[in-house]
Amino acid sequence: MNDLEECPHGMGSPDWCGLCIGTSVPSVYISAGGMKYHKAPDCPALIEGQSMVDNPSPIQTVNCGSAAVAHRNPCKTCKPTKCP
Repeated sequence: MNDLEECPHGMGSPDWCGLCIGTSVPSVYISAGGMKYHKAPDCPALIEGQSMVDNPSPIQTVNCGSAAVAHRNPCKTCKPTKCP
């Protein structure tokens, strides 16, 4: 069992998700046009940023060490764990 409480991929328990099993790498949340990554999809700063766009892309769940996070900074509002 891993240390995630709930699967960020919508599978409920991380033990039921093929992406979560055996990983301790946290997931973070990003938008297509943002320059930050977030601890939760309901972060007020992420929601505010999405509301400023006429046709926003869906919020994406990505692993903290993925290339999608490489040039982004942690959100100052929700303060996610620093990604490598």
